[in-house]
Amino acid sequence: MGNAHCPPDRASVSVLDAVTSLLDTSLLVQMERQGEEARLLMLETVREYGLECLAGSGEEAAVYERHAHYFLTVAEEAELHLTRPEQEVWQERLSREEANLRAALAWCKATPDAVEMGLRLAGALCYYWFLQSSLREGRTWLEAMLARTGSTDRSAARGRALFGAGLLAWAEGDVEAATRCLEESLSICREAGDRRYTSYAEMIVGNILSRQGNNVQARHLSEESHTRLKGLGDDAWDEAFTLYDRGMIAYHSGDPAAARAHFEESLRLFRKLGEARHASLALSFLLVIVASQGDEEMVRSLYQQSLTLMQQARNPGALGLFLINNGEMWLHSYGDEPLAQVLYRLGLSLWRDMQQGGQGIGILKALAGLAEVAAAQGKAERAGRLFGAAAHLLPSDSLERQDVNGRVAASRVKLDAATFEAGLCAGQAMMQEQAITDALQDGH
Repeated sequence: MGNAHCPPDRASVSVLDAVTSLLDTSLLVQMERQGEEARLLMLETVREYGLECLAGSGEEAAVYERHAHYFLTVAEEAELHLTRPEQEVWQERLSREEANLRAALAWCKATPDAVEMGLRLAGALCYYWFLQSSLREGRTWLEAMLARTGSTDRSAARGRALFGAGLLAWAEGDVEAATRCLEESLSICREAGDRRYTSYAEMIVGNILSRQGNNVQARHLSEESHTRLKGLGDDAWDEAFTLYDRGMIAYHSGDPAAARAHFEESLRLFRKLGEARHASLALSFLLVIVASQGDEEMVRSLYQQSLTLMQQARNPGALGLFLINNGEMWLHSYGDEPLAQVLYRLGLSLWRDMQQGGQGIGILKALAGLAEVAAAQGKAERAGRLFGAAAHLLPSDSLERQDVNGRVAASRVKLDAATFEAGLCAGQAMMQEQAITDALQDGH
């Protein structure tokens, strides 16, 4: 393409005039949603032509660099808000920019001089990926950026990127990789004086240690992180999160009374902040603790509180997927079937009650997870039925099929074969709505 169609003197044309002209000729379209800033959309053919013009202008590298710098600023600003009451608003802002963020990440990854920028950008997005349940995508970007560095890189950017890789590995159930990344992150963050990320890394490492039976060291790390965060200021979110962390450690340590007290106070603070995700997680732990104490009336009350809380979330579908992915972690990393069962059921209940669609992978994970729980409880027909429903809902080319088939095979050998196969056949005839209702039928 020649330059005949490009403005002869672009510097003399204001951005506003250029945008107005493109809107007038319908080459840009303005989209507005209530309560959101207006956004400009471009036809794909126009975008492709613009990229051709850019490639021929000699300014391509500079434009991509400015683009990456801009979205690094966006991500680092959002990072400050993702652990605050305005969390969901900023999560949605980042979600609207996912294509731009991926383009900026790809440019950083491909550009030799953008190593630090890539670490900073991926590190700033780690908690966003955690909240979005985009664990695999986030780990892939973080590991790609970290692979371009060596152990001699002790920069704050690398320390935070290591924390992000550890967080997402932990959430995926890869405890070995999580421990490796988090311990190195801790060393760098302490050295750099990064008190907040030192505390966050200590919380997760402490949780891993408590699950492995090292309760003394786990409590020590938890207390250190709690004291350090309090020293950063009176922040209710950090207080709520450290109480939640201490609740998990007490839970793993076999101290349900202390765990219940921590979770109840954490829940109160998260509710006050309007933070539905971790409030729902705290309620899930409380449900398991109260059920183990035989208080059925309180179990029913907490379950109803959970549903009410979740229905008030800005994005119920995202919350449902978040809870189900946490169920995956607690089932496969920690073998905690009661807690996984509660999380799976809450996620499914949310979609049923809020009539949320398009969350296929989360529903499949919940059905398969509840099938595994049923298998562990010796309920052969129910396990087969839920596995059958999950397999039936999988697209033929789904990458999840091999995983589900492996879980079916592992459960089959532990159960009565004929009863299990009968359940499989029944489940394969179910539609999605029927499968969800069936999966919840013995819930509260």
